Amino acid sequence: MMGFKKWQRAELLIFTLVVIANLLPFISTKFFPSLDGASHLSNSNIINQLVVYHNALFKQFFMLNPEPVPNWTTYVFLSLFNLILPAFLAEKILLIILIGGMPFAFRSLMITISPNNRFYSYLIFPFTHSMFLFFGFYNFCISILFFLITLNYWIKNEKKPWHLKKTILLTLLIVITYFSHIVVFGALLISIALRILTNTSAGLLCKTEDKKTIFRNFLNHTLTITLAALIPLILFFYFFYSRPGTRQITFIAREELIKFIVTVRPLISFNPILEGKITTLIFYLLVTLLGIGVLAFLIFSIVKLFRKNNNLPFLPSLSWWWLAVSSGVFLFLYFSLPDAYGTASYTNLRFGFVFFLIFILWISTFRLPSWIGILAAMIGLYVNILLIRYDAPVIRDMSKIAASCNKASEKIASNSLVLPIYCMDNWFTGHFVDYLSIDKPILMVYNYECVTGYFPVIWNKEKKPNYYMGNPADPKAYINFEETKGHSTLPLDYVFIVGNYDPNKDWFFSTLHHILTEDFSCIYTSEYCQLYQNKKH
Repeated sequence: MMGFKKWQRAELLIFTLVVIANLLPFISTKFFPSLDGASHLSNSNIINQLVVYHNALFKQFFMLNPEPVPNWTTYVFLSLFNLILPAFLAEKILLIILIGGMPFAFRSLMITISPNNRFYSYLIFPFTHSMFLFFGFYNFCISILFFLITLNYWIKNEKKPWHLKKTILLTLLIVITYFSHIVVFGALLISIALRILTNTSAGLLCKTEDKKTIFRNFLNHTLTITLAALIPLILFFYFFYSRPGTRQITFIAREELIKFIVTVRPLISFNPILEGKITTLIFYLLVTLLGIGVLAFLIFSIVKLFRKNNNLPFLPSLSWWWLAVSSGVFLFLYFSLPDAYGTASYTNLRFGFVFFLIFILWISTFRLPSWIGILAAMIGLYVNILLIRYDAPVIRDMSKIAASCNKASEKIASNSLVLPIYCMDNWFTGHFVDYLSIDKPILMVYNYECVTGYFPVIWNKEKKPNYYMGNPADPKAYINFEETKGHSTLPLDYVFIVGNYDPNKDWFFSTLHHILTEDFSCIYTSEYCQLYQNKKH
């Protein structure tokens, strides 16, 4: 027994070392470059300017979204960290929570469900740096963490009385999941509901208890989860009710969805062809493990029929059935739901991501020899290494651009108006202009998050000033960006350009070039960006 405990401690140490090694490539550069990450850091700074510093200029342009949208959690984390730390360190703490916390949460849930097959928990590592992390979908990533924690908490306590303290904690976990991401909140409630139904069905079929006890437990569990999720459920329905029904709904072709499953598309961030060759190994591994598991089940069943030994452990566990049904449900949702509803998108891949997590948990419930689990863990780690080797150079190169944009902020006075212009031919760096405004009160007059209504910060339409550049007396050297009557008008203090613009491209860039030449001075330039200051500043 002591030897077994020593082995468990040693294996846990190995797992912890893998977690640390897996984390290092993502925190080794100053910035972890992601598609939306810079915008999240910038808007977290805006929240602090509005709430903590009561910045009058920022209050003219921005306001907190009065609707309790399900995208708040990481903004709270980043805003709090950014009060005492530079933004790049605040982001690193968040990355440690996301990339470091997910493996432990997944492993804990797996041990709760299937304590003897913990080696399959190593399959989680490729999923810690999915496309959602590189896209900067931090709220979705942290919602997955709370999804795993909440599900684990429910399973550990489902056979115990739900007293007030535990119910409050369950409520808190569900509320945080909702305010992290609405899709994962729905997935969490679906998972718990299926768990309750599976328990009830198993009780009725196996007659482990009398029917009154079974239905009483069913009602108690249903009432508990309904009460715990009541507030976010109301917000959930209000969120969709308050959105116009005319938004564009987009579906992905079934053939494409099948291809996404085979290539495990949620793990591909940059190049589907090159990365797909790596991630497909995960699909074949999971299918092989499923085939071996089903074959083992059939063998045990046949042996049971021909032997009188009633102790042969061939029957699937309750968690096996629950996870099998859950995998089917999430796969159905993956193929049935639209991929985009207005500006909300990637619905299929989000459910696909949850499906793969549930599927791996299901694999862990099969009664298979330990050596198969060890081999699966080794293959999973091998795939993880291949993905990191592909991603690491991209992270280093993109981080240089991010650092260059952030450094330009040193040349800008606080509470200045900045026009950001993006001219690179790279979809991934489209929001890197926001690295300029992550630490200082620098007001960027473009902010895509404020337009959608899905995020904590929106434009203050009642007060937002008009702004311009150039000479109002000369129409050929003047650009007015807002024309709201009755609002004040302010001149732009700086123009920040990422990439290189073509003065001959169109009217805007030719006029911009003329204004920058006559009325602005270039005060910062690098390989990636230029900063121009209004000479009248």
